[in-house]
Amino acid sequence: MPAYNGTGQHIHHLNRLYIEITGRCNLHCRMCLLNSLTASLGLMPLAVFRDLLEQLESLPQMPALHFAGYGEPTSHPDFLEMVRLAKAAGAAVGITTNGTLLSPTMNTALVELGIDRVVVSIDGAQPEHYQDIRLGAALPQVIENVQGLHRTRLRLRGRKGVPQIGLAFVAMQRNLEDLALLPALATRLGASEIIVSNVIPYTPEMEAEILYERSLTIVNKYRSPQRADISLPKMDVTPQVLGQFAALYDSRAGISLLDAGLGARDSYCRFVEAGYAVIRSDGEVSPCLALMHEHDEYIKGRQHHIQAYSLGNIQVTPLADIWNSADYVAFRERVHTFEYSPCTSCARCDYFSSNQADCMEHEQSPVCGGCLWARGLIQCP
Repeated sequence: MPAYNGTGQHIHHLNRLYIEITGRCNLHCRMCLLNSLTASLGLMPLAVFRDLLEQLESLPQMPALHFAGYGEPTSHPDFLEMVRLAKAAGAAVGITTNGTLLSPTMNTALVELGIDRVVVSIDGAQPEHYQDIRLGAALPQVIENVQGLHRTRLRLRGRKGVPQIGLAFVAMQRNLEDLALLPALATRLGASEIIVSNVIPYTPEMEAEILYERSLTIVNKYRSPQRADISLPKMDVTPQVLGQFAALYDSRAGISLLDAGLGARDSYCRFVEAGYAVIRSDGEVSPCLALMHEHDEYIKGRQHHIQAYSLGNIQVTPLADIWNSADYVAFRERVHTFEYSPCTSCARCDYFSSNQADCMEHEQSPVCGGCLWARGLIQCP
């Protein structure tokens, strides 16, 4: 089956900007990229953010702005002023936060400013699991903080008011049993969405935590010309059914649930297909979160070095010019067709050591065949 590439209608329209206003965080989470970075990450100056908003005025439409990345946005000293400015500019605004700094004062300000979406990263639904992963934080305090945000929203905005509250959960071996507890926790917190992602193994130790070792090879099955497709209906989740499903998963069949194929998001980049871009705290513009910082990942026991990729800096070139540049347009079109080697399925040859080349001998770098995001394994709010 050829790669699923969507319609392509959005790839040249900037619809959302992820803005990493800070690369610093008040926690030390086991699985975080910040534990592995050697470069010093700073704060985006308020003046740079103001200039960015002015640059956005030249776009055909104002993109949604989401304060996220690998730092904690609420720790930025100008965070609330940035939210105020973004809302005044007419943008839909969201954040991803660890929730530890959602004080009553912060919650009241966020609701009064009209922030649209607050996604809280909670990687454990039981205090002992949460504290084992999110070092430096305690689940009861975060729950109290998010409940405070929910109560403030009800008091000031009513049941249908903003912000929408969501939970983000990074699934791994050590917290898998908490997955089924998330819906009840979301109800307690007034959250209307739960985004579950797999863990990215930035260290050899974290590779032992992954829950997708067999899923890494699924792209080969769906590209094989010698296999049948099987479409499944809704079924009760019983041990017997799960056992049969596991057997099908290991077969050569192409599996679909109500015509939604499990391989539909192989070789698919949501950042490109949905018209997203990322701006780092120093103003560098990257096409996705995965390419924002230079780092290592570990897949099948091998090191995979990710070289950061920037298309320009908003402090030098206006964002509209960067977005419409020949290099950025060509990159989006290459990723849309996604004719890269499926490196995560193989991870054997010398090309796998970095994201600069693959066995398809592409002349332009980076290559995205080894991207866990593009394989449907990693997702973000």
